[in-house]
Amino acid sequence: MTSESPSRVTTLVARGFRNLESLRFAPGPHFNVIHGDNGAGKSSLLEAIYYLGALKSFRGAKTDDVIALGSEQASLEATLGGGPAPHKLRIEIGRSQRRRLQLDGKRPRSTGAWYQAVRMVLFHPGDLVLAAGAADKRRAFVDRMLEQMDPIYANTLASYEKALRSRNRLLKDGPSDRRSIRAYDAILAKTGAVVGQARQRLIEDLGPRVVRAFSDVFGGETPLAVRYLPRVEPSEAAIVEALERSFEKDRARGFTADGPHGDDVELRLHGVGARHHGSQGQHRTIVLALKTAELDLLAERTGRVPILLLDDVSSELDRSRNRRFFEVLSQAGGQVFLTTTHPEFILLEDDRVDFHVDGGRVTRGSWRS
Repeated sequence: MTSESPSRVTTLVARGFRNLESLRFAPGPHFNVIHGDNGAGKSSLLEAIYYLGALKSFRGAKTDDVIALGSEQASLEATLGGGPAPHKLRIEIGRSQRRRLQLDGKRPRSTGAWYQAVRMVLFHPGDLVLAAGAADKRRAFVDRMLEQMDPIYANTLASYEKALRSRNRLLKDGPSDRRSIRAYDAILAKTGAVVGQARQRLIEDLGPRVVRAFSDVFGGETPLAVRYLPRVEPSEAAIVEALERSFEKDRARGFTADGPHGDDVELRLHGVGARHHGSQGQHRTIVLALKTAELDLLAERTGRVPILLLDDVSSELDRSRNRRFFEVLSQAGGQVFLTTTHPEFILLEDDRVDFHVDGGRVTRGSWRS
């Protein structure tokens, strides 16, 4: 783990968000243990913090779902420290209006600029799909990392996906002029090559860190291998050739098959695919190793340790792995928010602040009191 300058939320003000009562939240600089019963609002608080960084819910919720029942809008405001100067963030989410963003009092130039200001790493139980689920989840994991490292990447990926949707729409609508469909090939090739190459370089750097975390941090005894599997070689020439070669098949099936939207990150245990052959315990360990490596690489690449959000991680680890995991996080020195129904299982003694959540109300205080 690196020991770069950490990013930290110093204050968070939330109104009309999920089942949270209006709050002004002042977390500690290191470990923040958020505890309470199921349904009390712990994950809603974590979701509000994550929304500040990712501009979306980690539960896959639509805009209306994050607005409290009976409210027409929600707002989040935060001060973020840790960089050369603090950032002021504001998000307004309305049922009948477009979302409004303010970064340091101004509308951000792009979502890429926002991601550069707020870097976060999240683990929640649904992330087990990274090891056991389909390829699109692993692509999204890689893309989220790259968006936080490179403001241009987010715009390039958006251009690729827009062109892909347009091409697919023409393919799906039935007989179309070949030239109209092929007009998107040059855009797909140019942006797709950038996307594929960036992903490939990232995995070349991330992979050894994942393997090391799996083996050393979590005590994994089974050899793990991580590599990027492009559907097409990530070069403009190769993508153009693949689109040309599969054009008639694409027209018959109504969508574009080849390109970086079909790439995958391969995870192998003992030489076989972890997705179908790994145990549930191994899947948990792989995902936590991915998140540990993500935190490490983002800190090294950006010069700031990202904020780490852990939703119910104590249920994912046995006692010895729990202790080792938090030892590694302590060495990183970043700000951590973690939720649990059993705060006594969080094996931390120092740099810890406890918050209790009950009926959407957040109060500071030790669980022992």
